[in-house]
Amino acid sequence: MKRIFLAGFGQPLIDLYESLKGRFDIVGVILDYERRAKFPLFYDFLASQKLGIYSFEDRKNIVHDGTVVINYNKIITIDQVSPVLNIHMGLLPVYRGNNANAWALLNGDRTVGYTLHEVSEVLDGGAIYYTFGYEIQDHETYFHAKNAMSSDIKTKLPSVIQDVLEGKITGTSQENHGFIYAAKLIPEDGIITNWNLETSSIVNRNMIFSRPLGTGLKLLHEGTLLEISKLSTIPNYLNSTGIPGAVVLKNTNGSVWVKTKDTAISLDELVKDGQAIQPADLFKIGQRL
Repeated sequence: MKRIFLAGFGQPLIDLYESLKGRFDIVGVILDYERRAKFPLFYDFLASQKLGIYSFEDRKNIVHDGTVVINYNKIITIDQVSPVLNIHMGLLPVYRGNNANAWALLNGDRTVGYTLHEVSEVLDGGAIYYTFGYEIQDHETYFHAKNAMSSDIKTKLPSVIQDVLEGKITGTSQENHGFIYAAKLIPEDGIITNWNLETSSIVNRNMIFSRPLGTGLKLLHEGTLLEISKLSTIPNYLNSTGIPGAVVLKNTNGSVWVKTKDTAISLDELVKDGQAIQPADLFKIGQRL
C-alpha cells in the first residue's frame, strides 16, 4: 500500500481523504494556512482520524511515496523528495490559476472539469496525468458540474493516482501549449451593473454565481440588491441594437424582458429579503436597469 501525504484544506480535503483512505496509507495532512479558530470542525475531523499536521519540509524525514494536493492556496516549493500531484479545478493545459472553471464559462466554454497534474516550478504547468470534463447543459449550473467532478474524484481518481505512483501512467507535457491564467472571482463580480453584455455572457455568469454554490447573480435596483433566482433566454429574439438595460416587455407570467447588447433576456424571478417576487410587479416597460 502506497504511503502518501494529503495537502490542502476544508471539505475538499475531507472528501478526498474519504475517497483515498481505503487504497492508501495516509501519513498526515499538510495545511496551507493555520485557521483553527475560524474552522474548528475541520481540525476536529483531523483529530478524529488521527491525522497529524505536517509541512512540506517534514516530508524529507518521513518515508512516503507521494503527496496529493487539493484546495491548497500557497505556492509549493518544488523538491525531489517524492512526486507531488495536484487536483486542479480546471481543464489544463488551457485554464490555469484560481476559479479556472469559472473563467472557462466566462469565455463561453461550457465544458469544465478537473485535472490531475504534476506540481512543477510553473504554476499549474506540470505534466498532465488525467482530466475529467463535464459539459454544462442550458438548464444546468456549475452545481451540476461540481457534483459530477466530486463523483469522478471518488470513483475513478484513486486508481489513477495509484497508477501514477506506480509508474503505469506517463504524464503529458504542457510545454509550448497556449494557456490562460484565471484570477479569483469575488461576489461583486456577480452583480450586473452594466447590461451592455451579450445575452450568453449573462447566462454564463448565472451558471457561475447561482446558488447553492455561488452567492447568487444579482442586480442593483434603487439601492437594493435583488437576486436573479430564475432567468432564461428568449427563442427567436433577433440580434439588434438598442438601449441595454431597458425593460422591453412585461409578460402575464410575471417575467420581464430586458434588452442586452445583442438580444434580450427574460428575468423570470427575483428574490428580495429572502422572498420570491415577480419582476413584472417591480418594473415597467421602458424602465432602465
